Amino acid sequence: MFSANILLGQETLLIEGKGIWVRETPKTGKVVMKLNEGDVCVVLQKSDAQVIRGRRDFWYYIDFNGKKGWVFGSQTSIKQKASVHNFQPFLKYFLEISFFNKDINNLIKDKSPKVTQFVKKEIGVHRLFNPGSTCVLDSFESYIPLFLPIGPLTLFENQPPKDGFCDNSKEADGVYYSKIDEFPTFYDMGKDTAGQIDIPKKYHDSEKIKVDILKDKSIIKTMYFITADDNWWLVLMDDCDCSA
Repeated sequence: MFSANILLGQETLLIEGKGIWVRETPKTGKVVMKLNEGDVCVVLQKSDAQVIRGRRDFWYYIDFNGKKGWVFGSQTSIKQKASVHNFQPFLKYFLEISFFNKDINNLIKDKSPKVTQFVKKEIGVHRLFNPGSTCVLDSFESYIPLFLPIGPLTLFENQPPKDGFCDNSKEADGVYYSKIDEFPTFYDMGKDTAGQIDIPKKYHDSEKIKVDILKDKSIIKTMYFITADDNWWLVLMDDCDCSA
């Protein structure tokens, strides 16, 4: 059951997207109208937060040219901004769509919508790999498909797993994620020095999170995410092993 609070004044929001559904009641109500990018609506009420497709936001009761209904906040100009505090619902959705029981690297290689929806074109998604003893920036085109069925795992917040890279870990199998300050470095063969993936300057101070998948005492996948324009995005797959 949803509870609603009346908002005083004439707060407005702009619709973001095309053909955005406005419902008679939040979540499952009948669609009463569809709005488009830039449509200006008056906000009448704000209801409970909910997670839809990995995004936690509020429902808003709006008035558009005399027609009223509920719209989900993530599709408006007053959507909740991505932060470490709302990363977990995004991560759960991402893993369900793109990782569990799937070969995510192959999905990236094939440009599957199951992954591209989580990649910001301006930033791209990168891969680190060590064909020898050095960790370098590598193309997904050289990736050899390797399907390892992995079902849902427990999520552990704000902690990396202890060991699991070169040494076996005693931690429980699970998805471990924590905030970081910088992405990992790699060997830049062209410059013969350490390098980092190229991130547009305006996102340099954005929040970043590292995700480790621990299975059978070993880290089998490491991924990095960044906030950009109010959303979380996949930025880096670190496939380097401990010989690097």
